[in-house]
Amino acid sequence: FRFCQDCGSPLPLEQAQRPKEARGPQRGRLVLVRPDGSDGGSHPLSEGVNLLGRGSGPLFDADSYLSPVHVRIEMGAGRPDGRCLVRDAGSLNGVFLRITEEEQLHDGCFFRIGQELVRFDVIRQPRLLEDGTEMMGSPNPGFWGRVAIIIGRSRDGSCFPLIGDSVVLGRERGDIMFPEDGYVSGTHARVSHRHGQFFLQDLASSNGTYLRLHSERLVANGSCLLLGQQLFRIVIGA
Repeated sequence: FRFCQDCGSPLPLEQAQRPKEARGPQRGRLVLVRPDGSDGGSHPLSEGVNLLGRGSGPLFDADSYLSPVHVRIEMGAGRPDGRCLVRDAGSLNGVFLRITEEEQLHDGCFFRIGQELVRFDVIRQPRLLEDGTEMMGSPNPGFWGRVAIIIGRSRDGSCFPLIGDSVVLGRERGDIMFPEDGYVSGTHARVSHRHGQFFLQDLASSNGTYLRLHSERLVANGSCLLLGQQLFRIVIGA
């Protein structure tokens, strides 16, 4: 192995050539979800820390959007709630969780609907420079945020300002539309603003709304992770 199986750090050559240590008992599976919704292959999840990415097995090797060490999934035999701990292992393209309820958004959060990668930015009131000068700009009619379509590394495409209590994203109806993306539902997701906080909600879309994890997260049995260009479902238990 070229990377540590616990923390993902690069290993010295002599250590990387050592045989793999015995793993704990299997506590679950990561199941590939095909585009038609049926199950594909699966990858076992052992007790303890599982580090997965391109090179971890046949399910991952063909996806060039996966980093060599992409996601960290910790399975615990003694966890009473039956959940597992998921976090990004320092990947380039991120780990995205399918949301099942309204989630809070923070400045710079990324989410995916259909084939669209979107970043949410907060629009703040302008602040004076140290010498007391204010930066000039067009009048703000009440914009509190914007969504930017990401088309490459450090490259933004179209940007849409957000105004009012909420903004709906969809393919056929809503305030921001993606008519060319067949994976986006007619009305897909909503970004809203309440009491100085920001929220993302899926609107019962067919293919789901996925929020990029910015910290470790406890997830339940049946949760879906978008890794690279592939969708996986976590199955906890034998």
